[in-house]
Amino acid sequence: MMRAAAIALLLAVSPPAAGQDGSNGGATAEFRVTRFDPADRPSPTFRVGSTDSRVEVEVPLTYIAGPHQAPLRDGRFLDFWRGDAEKPEITLSLAEAERKDLLLIFFPKDDTYHVVKVHAPSTRIRGGDRYIVNATRTELAIKLGDGAPLFVASGKTGLLRGPRSADAVSLPVLISLKKDGEWKLASTENWPCDPRFRKYLFAYISPRSRHLVFHSVSERL
Repeated sequence: MMRAAAIALLLAVSPPAAGQDGSNGGATAEFRVTRFDPADRPSPTFRVGSTDSRVEVEVPLTYIAGPHQAPLRDGRFLDFWRGDAEKPEITLSLAEAERKDLLLIFFPKDDTYHVVKVHAPSTRIRGGDRYIVNATRTELAIKLGDGAPLFVASGKTGLLRGPRSADAVSLPVLISLKKDGEWKLASTENWPCDPRFRKYLFAYISPRSRHLVFHSVSERL
């Protein structure tokens, strides 16, 4: 199971709204969805949007789904509903700048989900780049090729830049974890960097092997 203390630091979700009615003010959000779940539970399905206009959204584990488009309640709130509940299970407050190029990452928490918002225009997360989520309980360092290492604290995120190359390349990677105040090499690998794809990597300690592993989701640009 993922570490709750680490994931809690990542969460940027508003509490469910007390009411569900009201005009959406004509505002909509365009978004994509994926999730992180080492337990590999069935993909949840939500109805998203205002009371009178909702779209059905399934949240997959191994790929990014969308883009989806849904109306915002009161011109600001994106509601996620399941079953016949009278209140939305999840409500996100979206600033105007977040209503496009938005990736929503779902993390299971008890019987529901917390959602992390990632503003992901192609100018910010480019082809060959990797968006790192550190779900371990310690600091993580990743050194790609000859580049400077990227340090990501527990429960935080970081952006690992890929080479600015028109061709796909494979680069050596050194991955280290900080244990008892010292850096310990956890893995040496070769990572492909393709300008046609960007990736989202979730670092966590496998509950089975107790070793560092990555859950990877790719997105074609």
